[in-house]
Amino acid sequence: MAGIPGGETLHALVFAVLEHGIRAASSADGLPPSLVEETGTGERTIKTFTGATVDAGVRAARGAAGKSTAERIAMLWDGRITGKDGDEHAIMVIAQERGQSRSFVFAQRYGRDGGTVVPEGRPGYVADRASMLG
Repeated sequence: MAGIPGGETLHALVFAVLEHGIRAASSADGLPPSLVEETGTGERTIKTFTGATVDAGVRAARGAAGKSTAERIAMLWDGRITGKDGDEHAIMVIAQERGQSRSFVFAQRYGRDGGTVVPEGRPGYVADRASMLG
C-alpha cells in the first residue's frame, strides 16, 4: 500500500480486520462494532460492542480504544460511505499503531448477492483522524 499512511504491520492488521468484517457481515447476526487489539508479537483479541444503535457501539469501541495498552488497534463496523454515486455499504476500519500521532480510516465497499456480502473494488484509504490511543 505504497503512499498510504501507516506501516506494513498496521496494513496487515487492517486487511485482516476488513476480511473479518466481510465474513461477519454475511452472518445472520451481522457485524457488531468491534475493537481488535494486537500485541507487539502479533497476538490479536477482539471485543464486540452491542447497543441500541451502531453509533452507540462505535462510541463504546472508541472509548475502549483510548484505554488500550495494545501496540496496534483497529475499530470496525458495518457502515456507509458517500461517493460520487451516493451512499454505499462499507466495512469501516479506523486503525492506529502506538507512536503514530493520528489514526487512519479505511473502507471496503460491498454489495449483497442474496445473503452473501460481496466486496466491491479494493479496500481504500479514506482519511486520517485524531489519535485513538491514550
